[in-house]
Amino acid sequence: MQMKLKSKIDAEGKLFLQLPQQLANQELVIIITDSSKETIPTPEELGYTADFFDKTAGKWEGEVLVRENLVYSLL
Repeated sequence: MQMKLKSKIDAEGKLFLQLPQQLANQELVIIITDSSKETIPTPEELGYTADFFDKTAGKWEGEVLVRENLVYSLL
């Protein structure tokens, strides 16, 4: 199983992490990375033109879109 969580360290340098009950009494390997070094890919890096999202975001003019409720499970 692989899980990605994002959490903030408090002023004293402590991390409080609550995991799902199903992981109780299991040995885990915890990997911590500094997310401040993560970069957000540009539209061009994702295969879009530089202005693609500016031209398309919020432009839907058809019927109201209804998003079904999705149930997510742990991987």
